Amino acid sequence: MRRAPILSTAEAAEEAFYDAMRRADLEAMMALWADDDEVMCVHPGHQRLIGLDAIRASWAAIFAGGGVDVRVDEVRALTGAMLAVHNLVEQVVVTGRTGQELVCCVATNVYIKHANGWRILLHHSGPGSGDPPTLASSTVLH
Repeated sequence: MRRAPILSTAEAAEEAFYDAMRRADLEAMMALWADDDEVMCVHPGHQRLIGLDAIRASWAAIFAGGGVDVRVDEVRALTGAMLAVHNLVEQVVVTGRTGQELVCCVATNVYIKHANGWRILLHHSGPGSGDPPTLASSTVLH
């Protein structure tokens, strides 16, 4: 197993996360997750995965098709002493029967600071749109 890198910021952890995704590097991906039974991952349109074994299996299945052509945009970050929450848009190039298509997903990544640096606690990504973000709304959904 690969030795986990020491990541001094949540931003560095996020950069390494998307780099591992692009390269389909399962060991690099798993080295970024917190060593916690309650880590969670939700891929677009899929069920919630809890625990490192389930998360590893999901990334292994995704990476079986190669790297993910993903770009990150519109990052909004809130960072505290021990926890960071990033909300962003993932722009994913998907190749299908009709060629390539750009799919936008809205993702929330939560990072926790450990003695050995920042680690992923939660990655949650779901279908979104390429529309500009809504900054304020008078409609409350929940």
